[in-house]
Amino acid sequence: MRTDASGLGAQGIAAGARAGRGRVASLLLGLVLALAAAEILLRLQGPELPCYRLDPELLHEAVPGGSRVQRMPDPNGTRVVEVAFNELGLRGPLPRVPRDRPRVLLVGDSLVLAGNTSEEQTLRAELERRLGEVEVLNAGRESYGPDQTLLWLRRRLREVEPDLVVLVLCAHNDLGDLVRNRLFRLGPGGVLERERTALAPTLIEDFEARARPAGGSRLLAWLRRRTMPVAPETTPDPERLLQAWLDASRAQAREATTGPPVVVDLEHDTYDADVALQPGSETARAKRALMVAVLQELRVELELEGVDALAVVVPSAVDVDPSYPVRPDSETWPDYAASNLAGALSGCAQEAGWSVMDATPVLAELGIEAFEAGLDFHWSAAGQAATAELLEPRVAQLLGL
Repeated sequence: MRTDASGLGAQGIAAGARAGRGRVASLLLGLVLALAAAEILLRLQGPELPCYRLDPELLHEAVPGGSRVQRMPDPNGTRVVEVAFNELGLRGPLPRVPRDRPRVLLVGDSLVLAGNTSEEQTLRAELERRLGEVEVLNAGRESYGPDQTLLWLRRRLREVEPDLVVLVLCAHNDLGDLVRNRLFRLGPGGVLERERTALAPTLIEDFEARARPAGGSRLLAWLRRRTMPVAPETTPDPERLLQAWLDASRAQAREATTGPPVVVDLEHDTYDADVALQPGSETARAKRALMVAVLQELRVELELEGVDALAVVVPSAVDVDPSYPVRPDSETWPDYAASNLAGALSGCAQEAGWSVMDATPVLAELGIEAFEAGLDFHWSAAGQAATAELLEPRVAQLLGL
């Protein structure tokens, strides 16, 4: 029987094409099934929770189980940072059960939470590694002032039961946070008084909108959060920005002494330009007086519970980072000194009876490595590691190690 070579070739090509199409179809089916499984898995995890909710007493509080993805600029592109609160509203590990070692509680604002770094690079993790058999917990809250920390500790201190509370004071904006938050004021004789604070309707609407479940594909939303490019940062005019910060500080001070105590903003922290540029001004003096009273009340609360306390002051990147885009000019601002803000906070804490450590020297020595790039004033992983090294011997001493 004669064989037609060309016919066999055609049949082979057709068979190969069918096999190729089958493989492509199998791959596509596998991909569809994998995507469907990922979508189902994300939905089985329950509704996505925002990181914060409004709180009538604290103004805002962490949502247990809340999480987000934060994309940070990086020399090699961007890096993705997962920020999650555990079931007690802490970032990082839960308290050990049973308790078998000394416990340190870190409190403060976004410097403590450290949403710009992975959890294993935070001050909490660095300090725990250095101390060895010591438990360190992270109760940082973004945009918290020491006033909110005071109220939070009144609510949660006995639940967490720390042996030592380390309060991180942010020189960049903590003094102004007390004015913005409208939680306390100084009454007759300089006595600290609680305000009957209300939240602005626009603020409530904003938080409610964030809390609504997002529609559409959970998988696509997950991918967008991890791949969305970081918008390029524009370089500001330094003098215009400094003047804007100063105007904002003055406006906050005016609003704090007029009208009902209504809070219109909880998240935007402004450089305390009045204290930095005009330390002798009336608003700067008022901020320092209020800070002393709040820190004194906080120290008394801890003493009554038998808890040791330590404050650490973190300087503003404006004042110590030589690469920061905004640096006050001494001719324009003759009363400015790089130590004005950190010195003011250290002085307030010492006057309030705190044991204080100032991280300015170690972060200034690190220079541009101590803080994030651009206008971001948060400390970097290197800055947190250096501060942990600074704190280690003092914390060990307070714990009796």
